[in-house]
Amino acid sequence: MTEKIKAIVLKSTDKKEKDKNILLFSIEEGKFWATLKGVKSPNAKMKQAQIPFTFGEFILEDGKAGKIVTSFEAIESFREFSENVDKYFAGMGILEVLNVLDFSSASERAKMLVLCLRALKTMCFKKANPIYSLDKFFIELFAETGSALSTEKCSVCGSKSFDKIYINYLTGELVCTACKDFNCEELSKTTFGALRLLNSIDFDRFESLKLAADSEIALLRILVKNFEARFDAKIKLIGILS
Repeated sequence: MTEKIKAIVLKSTDKKEKDKNILLFSIEEGKFWATLKGVKSPNAKMKQAQIPFTFGEFILEDGKAGKIVTSFEAIESFREFSENVDKYFAGMGILEVLNVLDFSSASERAKMLVLCLRALKTMCFKKANPIYSLDKFFIELFAETGSALSTEKCSVCGSKSFDKIYINYLTGELVCTACKDFNCEELSKTTFGALRLLNSIDFDRFESLKLAADSEIALLRILVKNFEARFDAKIKLIGILS
């Protein structure tokens, strides 16, 4: 059977002398492995299809050992990631998240693919700290999966007047002092300010954004810890948090 899909490359591994296996994420199929035949040959036509971040249109055939890529056309290569190490590691963080999550429906996968591409494009092409986009990606991920972080009031009592704010890692929500328990961690004023600002603006406004020094990393640590508690999945974010 032949099928045509649009997908993003999450990672690739060697297979035999000249072949590669690539892990793809698409709306139709979710995550799956496919083989690129002869792609390590000097004159191979589909070399770009083996590179993580590449988004394109793949034509696949069913083979004896799984799906085989027979044709590929790049839509976006995100080549800038290979030229900027900070952007590269931030982008790899997004691919890592997609690699550990599973989505049960095509609508969920469509939302995640759109969110992924928007965050990667902002990292790649906007003159803004790439960590802003990674933080925003986690914030939007929570919202898309039905667990949005409300930054305007306590999620338990509804109070809008609080001197301190905490994140409850058991519920994944923000609470005030009166509603906190042993599952909670306090957010500093600068970290909460960064969260509140990123929660309120779109990716398109990042070029004019300036957060307090180091608040983007402090916020990222909290968002990652919250992600791991919500989804029972570990991520490393190599080059950023490890």
